[in-house]
Amino acid sequence: MNSVYIHIPFCRKACRYCDFFFTVSPRYHEPFVDALIDEIRQRASDSGDTILGSLYLGGGTPSQLSPGDLERILEEVNRHFSLTPDAEVTMECNPDDLVPGRAEQLKNLGFNRLSIGIQSFHDRDLVLLNRSHDASQAARSVELAAGAGFRNITSDLIYGIPGQSTREWEENLERILELPLQHVSAYHLSFEAGTVFDHWRKKGKIIPVSERHSMTLYRILREKMAAAGFEHYEISNFARKSWRSRHNSRYWTGEPYLGFGPSAHSFDGTVRSWNVSSLKKYMEGVRKRTNIKEMERLTGADMYHDYLITSLRTIEGADRSLVRKRFGDVTANHFHGKSARFIREGIMLERGNRIAIDPRHWLISDHVVRELFLADEGGMTDG
Repeated sequence: MNSVYIHIPFCRKACRYCDFFFTVSPRYHEPFVDALIDEIRQRASDSGDTILGSLYLGGGTPSQLSPGDLERILEEVNRHFSLTPDAEVTMECNPDDLVPGRAEQLKNLGFNRLSIGIQSFHDRDLVLLNRSHDASQAARSVELAAGAGFRNITSDLIYGIPGQSTREWEENLERILELPLQHVSAYHLSFEAGTVFDHWRKKGKIIPVSERHSMTLYRILREKMAAAGFEHYEISNFARKSWRSRHNSRYWTGEPYLGFGPSAHSFDGTVRSWNVSSLKKYMEGVRKRTNIKEMERLTGADMYHDYLITSLRTIEGADRSLVRKRFGDVTANHFHGKSARFIREGIMLERGNRIAIDPRHWLISDHVVRELFLADEGGMTDG
């Protein structure tokens, strides 16, 4: 069974923290959709498994497209793939796009899960982030989605915003927990290369929050979400019982997926590929049937590292038996030896064959994972 991700690169405004590929020019909507449909048509026959357990429209802001454009995209997907009866069909939306009647349109098109980018319930934060909505629209959008019959709604929050106090973060969490949500994603603000915030940071125009403040905000996040009955199942994700993101979970368990649209990634188990991050080159390449993607075949070490990066983001963690079977005895012994120190220090937890990072320490997961990497590929043996 496959998953499909479709990248819709249009946004109303450029968020100052975002490093995803996007454009704020709406004049390319129609030619982009034409190219996207053509790409799906060209690649679908080579995709292998045509049964989909999940479909995800992300971006960018997919809700910038008209219902007619979205319908054309879904029709093309359904022409080449079969969605399981319980398939998760998600679309990312901005709160200001969910005006009365819009959520009903999306539900009628076949979407059964909405991901609404709230980020904050404080207008000062939203202005700093350069979001296109205000706090009142944020809450109203979720209520409109629930009123339209959506029973699977997730929303995003950002913490660690410069100037964000402990109390303001608590207010964000209290407000989001009042809404009819089954899932919440909470991300610590990062200063990605090439973003406005990264430029401001280098110029001293904006100062990242301290590590101590970050840890305090993270602790508050975990405590409030747990008290409200949400499971912290992945570094940035919380779900009510049985409402985990099925699509994203496939990434974290290393399963194959297909990506369509500019900058979209695909993975077949051994080869990772990604489309060009240029709307013009993407549309021209699809039209001329020229190559629009780069690819790399993963080495054994690459696959071991990828497994650690993804599995150790989750509450289940990594399976030592699987590491030994897939990557060989030498790598398994390396993993066991390197993780032993973190287990002794209480940073990692051992449950049978599984080893996971204690969620209390997920903010330092990058450091832990790097310590578990292989120094070189010479230690790899066949599993």
